[in-house]
Amino acid sequence: MKPTPLILLPPSEGKFTGGEGPSLDFDALSFSSLNPTRAIMAQCLKKICERPDAAQKLLGVKGTFLKKTIADNLGLADAPSCSAIQRYTGVMYDAIDYQSLDPRAREAFDRTVVIMSGLFGITRPNNMIPSYKLKMGAKLMGGRTCAAVWRPLISKALGRTYENSVIWDLLPIEHSAAWDSSVVPHKTRFTVKFLSRGAHGKLRTVSHWSKALKGALVRHLILNISEAESRQTALGLVAGFSHPEGYEFCPEMTQEVDKSVELVFVKAD
Repeated sequence: MKPTPLILLPPSEGKFTGGEGPSLDFDALSFSSLNPTRAIMAQCLKKICERPDAAQKLLGVKGTFLKKTIADNLGLADAPSCSAIQRYTGVMYDAIDYQSLDPRAREAFDRTVVIMSGLFGITRPNNMIPSYKLKMGAKLMGGRTCAAVWRPLISKALGRTYENSVIWDLLPIEHSAAWDSSVVPHKTRFTVKFLSRGAHGKLRTVSHWSKALKGALVRHLILNISEAESRQTALGLVAGFSHPEGYEFCPEMTQEVDKSVELVFVKAD
């Protein structure tokens, strides 16, 4: 039996508010080894949010949005929940368009995707969570970032579940700091970079479109999941990916170091 591939995604700044599910139940979340730290994180977040000045410093927001996020964080224990894939909105998740996937593709998504979270560490798309705000880079416990707290715990949890898998690491720097690929046995770790041509043909890293591009790539992987689980077929799979904005796989720019392969996509002229 082939190991299940792992697709690592960040959460989104934008979140759906409300929900119709039951209140937060740590025991119902995946990766139960993280539950003791999840409970501590929630307690620390609540205590800080009881002091508006401290909450503003931690959360980095102001005004009406600060009041809303404080209310969400204070109400974590009793607030209604919804699935993580419904909770996380934004450009990347819009591009994935989970609701339009057929049942087989949704099952593949739920099985292979793991979402990083400053509060919960990692969750599966179908885990039921309340609305909250806590960045992975926020310093919540003892002056350490959430990423530093989670790093050994997430690495161990992923190593147990996805040993010898192909990993598709689509995390930004802030969330990459929350796990250590060197202690998670894997076949190949794919990362991605999107480039466009600026003045005089000079290549530059895409920032504005990167979330939408990653979302489109994730959808392509999910719709072809059997090819995404093997290094031998993965390169052919990404070669068949093209984005409406004109980004295409550039094999001659793709680089490999140890077991990590950086896949480069360039916007065609």
